[in-house]
Amino acid sequence: MRICMIFISIMMALVTHDAWCAETPIHFDFENSTEDWVIPSWALDQSDCVGKNISISPEQSSSGNKSLKITCDFPGNSWAAAVVEYEENIDLRGYKNITADIYIPKNAPAGFMAAKIIVTAGGPDYWIEMRKAIPLKAGKWITINAPLEATPSGELKYWRCKTNEECVISNLDKVSKIAIRIEYNAWASQAGPRYVGDVYIDNVTIE
Repeated sequence: MRICMIFISIMMALVTHDAWCAETPIHFDFENSTEDWVIPSWALDQSDCVGKNISISPEQSSSGNKSLKITCDFPGNSWAAAVVEYEENIDLRGYKNITADIYIPKNAPAGFMAAKIIVTAGGPDYWIEMRKAIPLKAGKWITINAPLEATPSGELKYWRCKTNEECVISNLDKVSKIAIRIEYNAWASQAGPRYVGDVYIDNVTIE
């Protein structure tokens, strides 16, 4: 009987510990506001940052009825990007992934556009971006996933870092910004059509 009670106590403690350690998901669904996502001020001064403004739109959504719309002007003959940021200090210890749904309309240039998630962590100059941009498909919602849970050696497969100390795992408690960057990958020798139009972001989730 005593052994049985000890076993039950241990199991209850483990369940309680797991429940306590589970982090509450952070979700941005853009149903009523931009939820503190902005085009950063530094991007307004960069010629290759082409996001003009953001708004809440009922035109497209992957979750709920609305999404965050970025109005852009991609020249088509050079690399350019539209960036939105969540500029709040946030402790991401215990979280495993950041995901975001991205939509480009059917008239967007096929084969040129991709997206990345970027975190600023450990200091204002520690931009830690995904190593590979995820291709976007015109007329379809695409989910991009940025893993936060990896071994110190494994995280370098997913994130572009100078050292492990300056990478994601060591600085999850010092995240000051989360950004999503929509890229138009074109050059003079590989140009595409100009795209003056919109990009939609929805269902940004940290869990």
